[in-house]
Amino acid sequence: MVGGVETFGVAIGGIAGLLIVNVMPKDQYAAYTFLVACMTLILGITDLGLAHCTLPIVGQRAGEVPWVVGVCHQVFRKRWLLLALGLAVIGPYWFYTSQQHAWAGWAYLTASLLMVAVVLLALREHYANTVLLILGQIPTLNRIAFLSHCVRIAFVGVVLLLPATSWSVTGIVAATAAASFVSVVLYRKAFRTQQLPDAHLDAADTKKVDAQVLRIAKPLVLPAIFYQVQGVITVFLVSLFGTASMMAEVGAFGRLAMVLIVVDRVTNTLLFPAIARAPVGARLGAIVAQAHVAYFAMGALVLLTSFFFPQYWILLLGKQYTSMTPLVWMVFLASILMNASGFAFRTLSVRGATAGQTYSIAVTLITQILYLWLVGVSDLRSVLGFGIATSLANFGYQYFLLAVRWLEWRKDAVDEAQARL
Repeated sequence: MVGGVETFGVAIGGIAGLLIVNVMPKDQYAAYTFLVACMTLILGITDLGLAHCTLPIVGQRAGEVPWVVGVCHQVFRKRWLLLALGLAVIGPYWFYTSQQHAWAGWAYLTASLLMVAVVLLALREHYANTVLLILGQIPTLNRIAFLSHCVRIAFVGVVLLLPATSWSVTGIVAATAAASFVSVVLYRKAFRTQQLPDAHLDAADTKKVDAQVLRIAKPLVLPAIFYQVQGVITVFLVSLFGTASMMAEVGAFGRLAMVLIVVDRVTNTLLFPAIARAPVGARLGAIVAQAHVAYFAMGALVLLTSFFFPQYWILLLGKQYTSMTPLVWMVFLASILMNASGFAFRTLSVRGATAGQTYSIAVTLITQILYLWLVGVSDLRSVLGFGIATSLANFGYQYFLLAVRWLEWRKDAVDEAQARL
């Protein structure tokens, strides 16, 4: 059921995105790509590793509703406090880039304000989704996701049926805001229906949870800041040094990689909570090994299709982007490597194994500096190559950490077995 709903969601999101790419002029799509990047960065700054704290802290107490709600409250309270920091950091970047590309007027300003509204709604969505996910309310999550996707595609369809104007970008952003608003309303209804208490931790538990949050999130603060920028690094580079047309092309290519999101969403809902709950032992090792083998097989299949049949992928973007056909495989390779590194990281983080992440910054920066020194970023091919180099550095480091932790988990399992004997 999760696979079906998430596939439907990604399909609807992909259809909406591809319709936007095909119908919207390049200059407007460039502005939309930039605003999405700003929203992503703001949400990333509100995180700083906090999103990876709830599952390992709740652990095997996932059946205790007050404990689950209380832990999520305590963690997400910190995310709201970080929102002001995110707005303060991204605000100057938004202003400078908007001036550089001459994006102005009431339509663009309204779209920017709507993106801020999307951020506010997204934080409420993430909180409610985390609570229901930990409590195993999968049918409820499926139903809410399905309705939210339907609302977005309906709004996008209406906007794109109208003549293209400067307000088209505003309409597309409004569609995202409407879908998020519907999700928040449905989450609130679900909380009331299931009579979930508005539980808060007592002083002793608050102190204990804060200590665990600090232990898990502290090693992730610098990597979180760094990798939030890395997540939109190609858009960031093009927005500062490239043209609006290049930015539109980078954003359009990102739509093709959405096929990979299906697996990520399904694993976030089903796999990682299971890894968080599993006791150390053979079952944990089997779950991790089988999941990663399956993930690699799926990624390899997608990469092969992008290499041998790129013309079919480029048909999805429309005639505006036909010249980019030879570069399709580069987009998928970068996305597959980065998603796989995120897959390895999530495997570690749900077990609370976040130590050593700070050193990944040095590995990535050295790789990027070498690439910029040797190749540069003069055109779209070099920008995509920069993304591949960055993704490869992340991939290698995260799987190195996972291999180290794997050996430690096996040793812990042997020690526990010997202690029982």
